[in-house]
Amino acid sequence: MTATRLSWSARLYPMQRIALMLLALLLCLSGANQSYAATTPCPAELNRPCVALVLGGGGARGGAHIGVIRALEERGIPVDIVVGTSIGAFVGALYASGKTSNEILQLFEQADWDAGYHDDLPRSQIPNRRKRQIDEFPIQLGLGFDGHSLKLPQGFLQGQGMKSLLDELMGTHVIFKSFDDLPITFRAVAADIETGEQVILKRGDLTTALQTSMSLPGVVRPIERDGRLLVDGGIANNLPISVAQEMGADMVIAVDIGSPAMTRDDLQSGLSILRQLTSFLTEENVRQQIDLLTEKDVLIHPELTEVTLLSFDKAASAADQGYDATIAAFETSASVAQISGSAVPKSPAKSLRGDAKITIDDISLINHTRLSDDYILHRMEIHAGGAYSPWEIRKGIERLYGQGTIARARSSIDEQDERNRLYTVVEEKEWGPGYLDFKLSFEDNLKSFSRYQLGASYRRTNLSPYGAEWYTTAAFGTEKSFNTALYWPLRTSGFYASGRMLAERDVFSYTLEGKSFGEVISNEYGAITGVGWDSYDRLDIFTGYTYSDGNLTLPAIIAAELAQPEVDYREQGGVLTIDYDSLDNASFPVRGWKILSAIKRSNISLFGTKDNATQVELEVNKALSLGRHSLRGRLQLQSTFNDDPLSLVGSYSLGGFLNLSGNESDFISGQHTRFASVVYTYRIADNDYRILNLPLYFGLSYEAGNAWQDQDAIDYSDLIRSGSLFLGWDSPLGPTYLAYGESDTGKKSAYVYLGVTF
Repeated sequence: MTATRLSWSARLYPMQRIALMLLALLLCLSGANQSYAATTPCPAELNRPCVALVLGGGGARGGAHIGVIRALEERGIPVDIVVGTSIGAFVGALYASGKTSNEILQLFEQADWDAGYHDDLPRSQIPNRRKRQIDEFPIQLGLGFDGHSLKLPQGFLQGQGMKSLLDELMGTHVIFKSFDDLPITFRAVAADIETGEQVILKRGDLTTALQTSMSLPGVVRPIERDGRLLVDGGIANNLPISVAQEMGADMVIAVDIGSPAMTRDDLQSGLSILRQLTSFLTEENVRQQIDLLTEKDVLIHPELTEVTLLSFDKAASAADQGYDATIAAFETSASVAQISGSAVPKSPAKSLRGDAKITIDDISLINHTRLSDDYILHRMEIHAGGAYSPWEIRKGIERLYGQGTIARARSSIDEQDERNRLYTVVEEKEWGPGYLDFKLSFEDNLKSFSRYQLGASYRRTNLSPYGAEWYTTAAFGTEKSFNTALYWPLRTSGFYASGRMLAERDVFSYTLEGKSFGEVISNEYGAITGVGWDSYDRLDIFTGYTYSDGNLTLPAIIAAELAQPEVDYREQGGVLTIDYDSLDNASFPVRGWKILSAIKRSNISLFGTKDNATQVELEVNKALSLGRHSLRGRLQLQSTFNDDPLSLVGSYSLGGFLNLSGNESDFISGQHTRFASVVYTYRIADNDYRILNLPLYFGLSYEAGNAWQDQDAIDYSDLIRSGSLFLGWDSPLGPTYLAYGESDTGKKSAYVYLGVTF
C-alpha cells in the first residue's frame, strides 16, 4: 500500500448552492475547444460502414437517448462506437456495456436521482460525535479556516453521492485497460478546467469516467486524472462528433438534446438569465460539431416538450419523444436504409452486482489525506483476503466518508494475474483542516418571555493519523457558554481519550411546589476528562472525572431569607454516559432510536457544608413513519438523590414548547422529573430543490410530566398534561416552528421558535 499526502479537502453544505450554481458554470465556459485524438479506430474488416452513435449532454433530457437506442434495436442498425458527453456518456456507457433500451429505461425510473445531488450521508450513518456537532450547530456553510484565512471548497458538491449512485446503477466492473474491451467501443468526453480543452476518457474505472464527464464545473468538485483537473465535457464538446470521426467512423448518428432558448416570459430572474447565457455558450460548440456532419450522417434533435434538465421523473416521456424523432430521421436517410437489419447481438459486459462476492487478494490505497492507511481500512472494514460484495464495498466507502473530513473516496476492482486488487483513492477536504459552523436560536412566547443565542464552533481536524480533533464552541445571548475539547482516538482500538473545559452562564426560574421564587443566574467553570468507546458509530460510551466551580445569584426572596445574594459551590466526582442514536433527523425524525443515559456521583460543597449526590438521567426516543405520517415518542426520567431536597444544585425543570407546552419555560422544577410525549407530524411539502431539501410539516403533540422535590412525593396522578399544534420547517438555520400550546394548568401560549433548543 502507498500513502501520498496532499492538501486537505472538504465537503459542501447548503445555503450558497442554488444561487451560485449556474454562475459557477458560466464562468467556466470560456475555455478553448481543442481535441485530443482518440487513437482507437473502428473495428477492422467490416463489410459495411463503421457506425458511431454520438450522444450529447443535457441532464434529464438524456432520457431521449433511450428512445434513440430503442429505434436502433428495432431497425437492427449496428453500432460500432459510442461517444458521449455528460448524461450522454452515462446512457452511452450503459448501451456499450450491453444493456437494452428497456433495461436502461428501467434503471432511469428506479434510480434515486436525488441521492446524486447529496454528498452528506443520512444522519443515522455518521458517528455520534459528529451528529452532536451538527445538531448543535446546524448552519453548515462549508467554511474552512486554516488559522490564516477563510477557504471554500472547489465545488458545492464533492460528487460522493453521484459516484455511489453510478456504482449502484452500473454495477461494479473491473478496471478496463481500454474501453474497447466493452461489447461496443466507448469513449466519454470531459474537459480540462484549467485550459478548457476536451479530454477523451478511454480507460480505467468506468463509473469514475462517467462521473468525470458529468461533473458540472463550480457545482461538483473536479476530478484529478493524469495530473489534470477534469470537469463536465459540455463546456468543451457537448456533442462530440469530431471524436467519433477521429476514431474512423464512416457514419455518425448524433443526438442533440440541448434545451431551446427561453422566451422573455421565462426570463424572470437572474438565475434564468444565467442559465440562458450558459445555454448560448454551450450551443456554440454544438453548432461547430454539427457543421462536421456530411450527407451520410444523421442528426436527431428531439423537441422534448416539458422535459427540463432535472425532470428525471419524465424519462419515459423523453424516451418516447426521442424514439419518434429518431424514426422520423431514419425514414429520410439512405445511409440508414443500407445498414438496417445488419446488427449482430453482443454479449453484455461482465459486472458484479448485488450480493455477488469477490475475494480481495490485494488492496492498493492511494491516500491523499493525513489519516493513516490502517485507520482508513479500519473505517471501511475491509482487509486483504476477505470476500466482499459491491454493496459491502460501497458501505465501507460510506463509513469512511462519514468520518467528516473526507472530500471524496472511490473504489474499483483491478484484475491482475488472476488476482483481484481493490483500488481505492481517498481525498481529504482541501479547504481544511479547520471548519467553522454556526447556530442562531430564538424563542418567544409572544407575551412576556423571549430568549436568543448566537453561536459558532471551530473544528480542527485530523490532529493525529487516527482522526484526533480539537473542538471549540462559543455562544452568546440569553445564555452564554464557551467549551473547548480534545478528542484523541487510541489508534484503531475503538477507545479514545477526551478532555473538556467549559465556562457557562445560565438563567433559569426556580419553582418549588408550583410557586416561582424568581430567576437564578448560574455561572460555572469546569472540566471533564476521561476515556470512551465509540467503535460502533451509533453508540458512544464515556466514563470520566468531572469538576466544576460555580456561583449562583439567588432570587430576591431566597437571598433575603439566607441573608446573602450569592452562593458559591463546588462539585466533583465521576460520570458515566451511554449514548445510542440512530435517528435520521434530530428534530423531524421518521425512523430510528435515541437512548441517552447518564449517572453521576459527586461531592458537592454548598453553604459551607459537603453533601454527596447521585444524579441519574434516562431519555428514550423512538420514531416511526408511514408515508408522509410520522410519530415520535419520548420518555424522560431525571433524579437527584442527596440529603438536601431543597438544594439548587441538581435541580431539573420542565416547561416550554414540546416540554409541557403552554406553560412558560422552566415553570416547574425539582430534583425528580418524569416526562413523556407523543408528537405526530405530517409532511405538507417536500420543498425538494435537489441539492437542498427543506420540508414543511404540520404537527400535533400530547405531553405529560411533573417535577417533585422528594422521591417519596412522586405521584403520577399529579402529572400535568399539555398539547400543542404547530407548523415546522426543517430550515438551513435549524428547526423553525410557529406553534400554539395549552396545558391543564390553565396556561396557554403561542410560540415563535428558531434553531436548536437552549
